[in-house]
Amino acid sequence: MEDIAMPEPESSGPAPVAAAGRPWVAALERALAPLILAVVGAVVLLLLAITVGPRFLPYQALVVQSGSMSPTIPTGSVVFYRPVEAAKVKVGDVIVFDRPGTAGERVTHRVYKIASGSTGRYFITKGDANGVADDWRVPAVGKGWKAVWHIPVVGYLLAYLQSTVARLLLLLVPAALLALITIGEIWRDRQHGGATV
Repeated sequence: MEDIAMPEPESSGPAPVAAAGRPWVAALERALAPLILAVVGAVVLLLLAITVGPRFLPYQALVVQSGSMSPTIPTGSVVFYRPVEAAKVKVGDVIVFDRPGTAGERVTHRVYKIASGSTGRYFITKGDANGVADDWRVPAVGKGWKAVWHIPVVGYLLAYLQSTVARLLLLLVPAALLALITIGEIWRDRQHGGATV
């Protein structure tokens, strides 16, 4: 009678215990992935709201570059404002207007008083941080802009993003992250026996 050699079972890679050698890494990845996704999504939505939204929706956005409305609206904030009828503006509203006598310069100040003169109604405005009212008069006619809300600090980020270094980082950082994710997946596959030679 001949002895028949039974074939040895093929190994399908490392034992499951070895594959689960660092469960805290997997738990950390599962916890951080939604958080990172949420932060990236919020940043993308904010950038779209500031850059694309005003082209299609009835609002505008601007960066506050002075401290005249501090602490209510600090320097570097992005202010969102919507159209409003001049007749509906009240004392205490924060309005956005072209600075009288200076083309292209927008001012965000609070309505301090509403008065009338020989040319009609006008707004007297004042920055919250200023001791006295502005020396100009803003005509209270037609449509204007009313500030509805603001986001602090984002204006500094937008200014930085316009620099050459920031634009380069916007290309390099995502590429580096993608490379790290790819290397991590390859390493994980090899640890779990996915890469057989």
